[in-house]
Amino acid sequence: MNFANELDRVARNDPESLAVADPNRGVTFAELAAETDRFANALADLGVAPGDRVALYLPNSVAFVAAHLGAMKRGAIPFPINMRFEGNEVEYVLQDAGAVAAVTVGGFEDAIGDLDAGLDHLVVAGGSRGHDYRDLVGSADDEWEVHPRKYDETAELVYTSGTTGRPKGVEHTHRNLHANAQGLVRYLGWSDEVVGLTVAPMFHVSGLNITTTPLLYTGAENHVLPAWDAEDALALIEREGITDTFFIPTMLIDLLNRGVEDYDVSSMERIIVGGAPMPREQIAATEAAFDCTLLEGYGMTETTPLAAINTPGQDVYKPGSIGPPASEVVDVRIEDPETGEEVGTNEKGELLWHGDTVTPGYFGMPEKNEAAFVTREGKTWLRSGDVGRIDGDGHLFVEDRLDDMIISGGENVYPAEVEDALYELDGVVAVGVVGLPHDRLGEQVTAFVVRADDGLTEDELEDHCRGRLTDYKIPRRVEFVEDLPRTSTQKIDKVALRERLIGE
Repeated sequence: MNFANELDRVARNDPESLAVADPNRGVTFAELAAETDRFANALADLGVAPGDRVALYLPNSVAFVAAHLGAMKRGAIPFPINMRFEGNEVEYVLQDAGAVAAVTVGGFEDAIGDLDAGLDHLVVAGGSRGHDYRDLVGSADDEWEVHPRKYDETAELVYTSGTTGRPKGVEHTHRNLHANAQGLVRYLGWSDEVVGLTVAPMFHVSGLNITTTPLLYTGAENHVLPAWDAEDALALIEREGITDTFFIPTMLIDLLNRGVEDYDVSSMERIIVGGAPMPREQIAATEAAFDCTLLEGYGMTETTPLAAINTPGQDVYKPGSIGPPASEVVDVRIEDPETGEEVGTNEKGELLWHGDTVTPGYFGMPEKNEAAFVTREGKTWLRSGDVGRIDGDGHLFVEDRLDDMIISGGENVYPAEVEDALYELDGVVAVGVVGLPHDRLGEQVTAFVVRADDGLTEDELEDHCRGRLTDYKIPRRVEFVEDLPRTSTQKIDKVALRERLIGE
């Protein structure tokens, strides 16, 4: 069944409730359903056929949600483009997906319209080129029958960030979207009483499928911000009485460093955090600042993203754990990445996933699919590239990325463990640990540290680590910096950190 049918279901049952609101406008479920119908008709009038790919180069907004679901209603395959991509990066994604149409906003139309990407149509909201979004939608018929789609047909493409190579188009089927939305709603106890906040970008799986599509599925309202800003987020939480949201750890650190005491955040009930390991010292600080439950979870673009999550009211919370596997939608396997043998309880290995939220593969990349999927005892598993372990209570812990693991003097060092130790020290505002080439050790453990003031010294950092870490894990080089580079999803950009010093 086409996932876009879920919008029409909610619109029939609760037409006048607020569905999505951005800083410029808000729409009810009935209004959103009508706008998506008109957009589907507009695409049909332009000649966009079922199965065609439609690019969305849009910030978080009502228009994004309407275009995404409207394209899906047409039977087309929407795919967002990272708003930080420019020039050749945008052109590559458009050509890789074989896009026939693109939707963007005024000020960004040149980033798409001047490219040699073979587009048949450019739709622009508030711009001067291509088809005007409002005119196109306003003149289209407002009745549309959702194009039928089977569960295992592709519903959307979501491109990876491309920080370690070319972006890859991850296929999400209608089954993936249904399983992900139903699973998150069930595990989090969400209902139409929830007031959600989406600040993670919708061009990424976190903004699109942790908050936006599950909130729509359950009939809850969703307030969206076009870009990350700590002050704007706090003001919106206070003004709209936000109850639930998702943050990347660096966003929470921004909020804690800013301080939340100037805002009334008493409406908050649940904060979901994921996308990177959450520094353990910051978990208690977050719960104290917001007086609400912080729930760590785990997922990938390739798992739509639901794979593991802590849930409200579970028997035991373990700091640093991403929770039990979401066993109603996925199975997990942890294996030695070199031998492929399954490891035991509390032994570290690569996390592999199988289930209803797992992508069928990368769009048009058979060689990537061959490397990403393995068969074990008759089941197909997705290799995550993440190192983790499961304890005796069935709680998962992600230790780090295989790609980020540092091999220093023949020993494995996981940066997240070093970062956790450094965050315990007063005066450390933010930290990123990477391995840099070293003639004798192979790689040298290097820490980039943002400090509260100049009083914190390299010797103090080393002394602090000596009581907490094995000698070979202690940073041999410390760089004090004003800030840390971030990816478009607000994760610390470790590729850029390595290049910063390697290039010197």
